[in-house]
Formats: sequence, C-alpha cells, structure tokens
Amino acid sequence: MSEAPFFLIIVDDDRKQFAVEGPLTDHEPWSRAIGAAQAEGRKVRYCNIGEKTRSDTIAVWQRHYGRFYRFIESGRALLPSR
Repeated sequence: MSEAPFFLIIVDDDRKQFAVEGPLTDHEPWSRAIGAAQAEGRKVRYCNIGEKTRSDTIAVWQRHYGRFYRFIESGRALLPSR
C-alpha cells in the first residue's frame, strides 16, 4: 500500500526563501539532502503542512511567512539525494 501524495516545503533560513516540492510519496531523499546540507553548515529544513495541492501549500505558507521568506521554484533550494 503506497502513501498518499504530499507536498514538502523546503525552507532555506540562510537565504530566507522556500520552495514547494511534490507531489511526493517518500520524504527520505529529501531528508538525506537536508541532513547533508545541514552537515555543510546550511540552515535548511523541511515540513509538510498537510495541504492537498501545490497551490494550496504555497498559499498557506505565503500567508503565514511571505513577509519573511520569498517563494522560489521547485528544485532551486535543494536537490534530493538519490
């Protein structure tokens, strides 16, 4: 049984920007990429806020954090490890 698709928000606290990745069914590649970036000293993180669409995920994050973080296109904040 596969997981329901979800969207991850990749947050770059150093650059004050965020990207939305997905739909995804596995967060592990992103978890490894975040861990590697953090080991290099980057302040990056990810979260899943439970929205069902990419546009809803972007809208919710921008509504709450848009004055602090700039939206960037998918794949520009971090690439997942394979």
